[in-house]
Amino acid sequence: KKDSRYPSIFGGLAAMASCIPLWGLINFPRLEPGHHLSFGMGVRLAAYAIAAGVLSGVTGPIVKATLQNVTLPHERGQAFAFLNTFDDFGRGLGPRFVAMLIYHLGGRQIAFNVGVSGWIFCGFFNLCIYFTIVKDEERTRRLFSEQY
Repeated sequence: KKDSRYPSIFGGLAAMASCIPLWGLINFPRLEPGHHLSFGMGVRLAAYAIAAGVLSGVTGPIVKATLQNVTLPHERGQAFAFLNTFDDFGRGLGPRFVAMLIYHLGGRQIAFNVGVSGWIFCGFFNLCIYFTIVKDEERTRRLFSEQY
């Protein structure tokens, strides 16, 4: 445990960086019927998919670990319920939002490009944790030692 601010930097940058391979997947050239994927295109497609999966999967566990470190034991249930509520809210409204974008922007590809751009905001807010995490953890430790 070197510095509790590092995970927020890693999670934020990973969320932002994951946009690049996701855009690569969304904008990958379509094959005409009867044509086959070349080896080079297959490698590129696989690289986009792997990079997108690795980079986009980092933020969730970091956010949950951070939340656990900044809440007192008797508050964790409420904190995680709040997190899960907003997570589920996003899963429910996300498809609705993209459907609205498809309708208003005139196509799926541009709508998904705009939707993925929202992850830049996610990364930015994860980076903002850098500025508060040390004080938040110190406060939690102090309150824990006073109460228990």
